[in-house]
Amino acid sequence: MASIRDLSAEERFSLDVWLHRKGIRPTYRNAKQLCDAVHVARMFNKMRPGIDDLTSYSPCYSLSLNFLNWQIFNQRVLRKLDMHVSPGDLEKLSSGCTKAVDSLLFTLMSNEARLKPKEA
Repeated sequence: MASIRDLSAEERFSLDVWLHRKGIRPTYRNAKQLCDAVHVARMFNKMRPGIDDLTSYSPCYSLSLNFLNWQIFNQRVLRKLDMHVSPGDLEKLSSGCTKAVDSLLFTLMSNEARLKPKEA
């Protein structure tokens, strides 16, 4: 994944529409909830059922534990999807930087067709 970036107004609108179609309220994206990877892992699991074992994460509120959850998520999910992020970007995600989460979700949205499981 390219480094975290600000989305344009058009990209943000597209992301909001896509999340709505997935049954995820755009208001769900707030810094207090999404600084912990467990919430983002649930979103990814809703979009790609079975992609991750959600028991690997412990809901937490400290920055160091949030960072640990993001490291686990990066290793277990993002690397599988070829969307891994740098340690610096993991810090932004764990501190609740909304543009970081938006950028990550936008990348997932952009790669959705490529990421769909192949049907037999």
